[in-house]
This record gives sequence, C-alpha cells and structure tokens, in this order.
Amino acid sequence: MIELKEQIEEARARVAHCRIKAERPSARLEDEYALEKARTRLLTLELKELRQEGVKSGLKQSERKSVSNGMHPAARKGAVDLKDKRIRTNHERKTLTVRQAAEKKFAALQKGVTSSKEGC
Repeated sequence: MIELKEQIEEARARVAHCRIKAERPSARLEDEYALEKARTRLLTLELKELRQEGVKSGLKQSERKSVSNGMHPAARKGAVDLKDKRIRTNHERKTLTVRQAAEKKFAALQKGVTSSKEGC
C-alpha cells in the first residue's frame, strides 16, 4: 500500500512536469502525448488504490462492482430516481381500440376520396 502511494506521488509529479512542458508555446505533439500518457498512468494507479481500499474496508460485492465499473456515486447508492430516467426501447406498438381503428380507417378513406376528386 505504501509503495502504491509512492507510485501515485511520482505519477502526480510526472503529470505536473508534463503539463508544464505541454502548455509552453513551443510545445510539440509529443509533449501533449506524454501528458496524456502520464494522466492515464495516474488514473490507473488511483483506481487500483480505490479498489484496494474497497477490499480492505469490506465493501459489499455490489458496491465493489460499481466502483470498478466506474458508476457514478449517486447511481451506486440508488439515489437516481427511476421516474426521471427514460428507458430507450424499440418502437412500441400501441393497440388501438376498435373505435380508434375505425376512425383511422375512415380518415384514410376521406383522404382518398378528396384526393381523387381533386385529380379529376
């Protein structure tokens, strides 16, 4: 655990160093790439630390999974209201009542009759 914290501190220092190089006006593309690489390494180490803390603190399996899956903390705790969340589905067919179906067919007939009269 101590070794991991040392690696995180080294990674933070590397990110700071790369950020300074990348923000210079004469920065090259390689400097920006090095910054992204350092950030990724830092995030990886921090995630590893979080997972180890979760194992040590004895989190429930579902909470540990949500940390490793990267879920939002509010979603992990169930604070997201399902009423506000819309589930995307394929087109759902609405069943028409007999009256609605008859009205729809009548409107189509009316449209057909008027269009044939206009065509004459």
